Amino acid sequence: MAEVLLDTAVRGSIIALLAVGLTLVQGTLRFANVAHVEFATLGGYAVVALTGAGLGLLPSAVLGVAIVAVLAVVLYRLLFRRLLGSGPMIALIGSLALAIVSRAVLQLVYGSRPQYLPAPLERGIDVHGVLITPSQIRLVVIAVTLLAGLLLLLKFTSLGRAVRAVAANPELADVSGLNRGRVVDVVWLLSAGLAAVAGILLAIDSAVGIELGFNLLLPVFAAAIVGGLGSIAGAMIAAYALACAESVVLQVDWGALFGGGYHLEVSYRPAVGFVLLVLMLALRPQGLMGRTVRRG
Repeated sequence: MAEVLLDTAVRGSIIALLAVGLTLVQGTLRFANVAHVEFATLGGYAVVALTGAGLGLLPSAVLGVAIVAVLAVVLYRLLFRRLLGSGPMIALIGSLALAIVSRAVLQLVYGSRPQYLPAPLERGIDVHGVLITPSQIRLVVIAVTLLAGLLLLLKFTSLGRAVRAVAANPELADVSGLNRGRVVDVVWLLSAGLAAVAGILLAIDSAVGIELGFNLLLPVFAAAIVGGLGSIAGAMIAAYALACAESVVLQVDWGALFGGGYHLEVSYRPAVGFVLLVLMLALRPQGLMGRTVRRG
């Protein structure tokens, strides 16, 4: 049980940071940005480059998040805004192409081997037979703090009300005098920043490779859809629920059902996201906290 809880907290926090950013963009632009998970990879490699240049780990992490967030806004203005003018499907295909190009460039520069950040060695803490490292504790605390802060920002600030207004009715928001372009810029800044934080935290806990973001693509999309596209709280809940389901499925001794011992390999983890996604689409297409869509 302790191992399941630890795995749920760590993996759920990473998925939640990415799923929330994806949901923010989807909610405001009605656009599924496949390249969103690559911001996590870029965040990790940005810290690799900055620490390699002699900067400390903490300043590198802060600067890396800022670089990725600004880059996302630039990409939106130069690329995605034009693609969205041709329709969300064209933008989706463009985001897929951008994701492929991003991984190819990173592989050209850094190769295919994982890169390790200069994090200090830490002694694990034994909790009911499970070793928890201080970096994992920090990962969960930072993620939960950022997620809670985002909820408070969207709920109680004028910026949050503007984001919700644009997401609910963009045309009415324009008529009301809101600067929709500025709101969308902020959404991209926040979503990419959260993704970069996820990538950096994951890189500190393990390593960063060119497939870091791509390996999270399915669970992130599954969490966003299961939670209800456009629902920030739903994406958070679904992310931790998905991580818990993945961990439980891997821990269960399936062979005991047939008189033998058999545990699923880690490679089967993505299948859990597929199953939850299919079940949710079949039973509740709008997701856990999404609005019911009328069918005409």
